[in-house]
Amino acid sequence: MTETMIVVEPRGLGLVPWEKVSTWLIMGITKFFQFFIIVGGSIPYVFQYVEIHHRRNASGFSLFVCLALCVANILRILFWFGKWFDNALLAQSIVMLICMILMLELAVRMNRKHTPKPLRKSILKGDFIRSFWAWHDLASFIIALLVFTIFWSGIMSIIIHFQISILIETIGMIALLTEATLGVPQLLRNFQRKSTQGMSIPMVLAWLAGDLAKTGYFVATGSPKQFWVCAILQITIDILILGQVFIYRKNTNAGELPYTANNPAIQTHEAAID
Repeated sequence: MTETMIVVEPRGLGLVPWEKVSTWLIMGITKFFQFFIIVGGSIPYVFQYVEIHHRRNASGFSLFVCLALCVANILRILFWFGKWFDNALLAQSIVMLICMILMLELAVRMNRKHTPKPLRKSILKGDFIRSFWAWHDLASFIIALLVFTIFWSGIMSIIIHFQISILIETIGMIALLTEATLGVPQLLRNFQRKSTQGMSIPMVLAWLAGDLAKTGYFVATGSPKQFWVCAILQITIDILILGQVFIYRKNTNAGELPYTANNPAIQTHEAAID
């Protein structure tokens, strides 16, 4: 058996365009991180979507998380028109809005199944203030978001026209603070129920991983200070929710949610009220 020895000539190495290779490598890494920033924020909700779909119940998920993210990303898109920031962050907002509409559709559909027809709420029936963000049809949520978008688009166009920079900065801060506190509704819901049952733990872990990555990206790309300051707040809230998983572990493991995919009695009840 013969062995083959490969000899690398120093002169051969000198022929490799190392400068171009390093440039391509840096560009590839940058593109990967940009792609992660665009879709990474939506990944946690894949876990929650699967959790809700499996249990056929959305009671463990706060719809106000969707509200916070919809408001934050609508304002963030408007902020981009007043003060340009990285296009990847703009694309992230668009992807997140689509993701939240999908989450709302599933959660509303599940909630509707467990609500008798006489008790179902809708903006179209005049249930706006008293039943705000607790409606039982997706159209009500879409209408509310469209009204919000139209109103703030008008305000932002006036601010941009007169170049009132302090108001532009303020809207950016409001957008990012709203996103930073998106975990607060879930935090409060867990506290009220003294349980994290129905909440996807992988979702929260993905929140934390994504927020850590975003913070580094914001600092590295020189994003407006609102971005990375609010990202630090998000990380803090993520850690508090993970702490609830440990604190309420006994209550969470004590029983299942009242509606599960494997309960035929519940399926019969659903058919009766749908």
